[in-house]
Amino acid sequence: MRIIEWNCQGAFRKKNDPILSLNPDIIIVPECESKENLSFGKLTPEPSDFIWYGDSSNKGIGIFSYSDYKLELLPIFNPKFRYVIPIKVQNNTGAFLLFAIWAMDNKEYPEERYIGQIWNAINFYKNLLSLPVILVGDFNSNKIWDEKERSCNHSDLVNFLAKKEIVSVYHELENEAQGEEKQSTFHLYRKKEKPYHIDYFFTSKHFIKKSKLRIEKFENWIGLSDHLPLIFDTINPNFQIEINETFSSLIINQFKELNPETKSRFEDVISKMSLKAKTLDQLSNSIELRKKFTKSTDDLLQIDKIIYKLTEKLTQSSTKNIFK
Repeated sequence: MRIIEWNCQGAFRKKNDPILSLNPDIIIVPECESKENLSFGKLTPEPSDFIWYGDSSNKGIGIFSYSDYKLELLPIFNPKFRYVIPIKVQNNTGAFLLFAIWAMDNKEYPEERYIGQIWNAINFYKNLLSLPVILVGDFNSNKIWDEKERSCNHSDLVNFLAKKEIVSVYHELENEAQGEEKQSTFHLYRKKEKPYHIDYFFTSKHFIKKSKLRIEKFENWIGLSDHLPLIFDTINPNFQIEINETFSSLIINQFKELNPETKSRFEDVISKMSLKAKTLDQLSNSIELRKKFTKSTDDLLQIDKIIYKLTEKLTQSSTKNIFK
């Protein structure tokens, strides 16, 4: 099985020939236009299956199958995380869980942008990480930026995934440390002297054996994008997976992790929101409704953070008074 990830920097319909010449089974394309703009059969060869998600028809994330693998957007999808897309990939021999990722800015909650967004998403979906899983995409992140203010940093995410036996394929195969990569995946302003490693394949132990990862050469691709394609060759999955979680069960899990003070003060709100989430489970094509719903959960989670900080300060203040 060959999976390719390439942030095409827009206009994939004009750039797909060279990437398709690499014979991918599946392609993950951040900054890809919508199906209508891709014009299948005319500007873009028709895939056997396709999922696209985005805020604008000009730019989102596209997941293409050019093989017998079928792609299913899972009903647990939480649009709050925008471009962390949970997909079941399946053919006659087996299935696995794919997270297609394009980490984005978040002007409303700056601490949740880029790696913070992935961190929150992976914590939301964490009950699924024991399955055969591949997380792939433009993470817009590297250990060298660990000191920037986020809800977590790059190393936090790497360590969290490691506890789930999920590792970066590049670092595992090249035996290089995070933040010390010799090969780049991105060149700022398309300049060779401004290299960064910000695109990744993270996989569970099911895939790491007998795998290969190749990053394409700067000279061959820089005329098309500021990112280079990553080509991941691995085993054909023969796993069978069963996903019993629902959107509401994952939302309720979030509520269970709220501070006791938050739970006490907002018991009625949490109860009503839990019921609303269960209603959304029953609706097909409910992404727009989920967007509105998750704004309410966002408000509650932000209140919870404030309560936590206040409680922490009060505790520290009380401790100081004791030792005066």
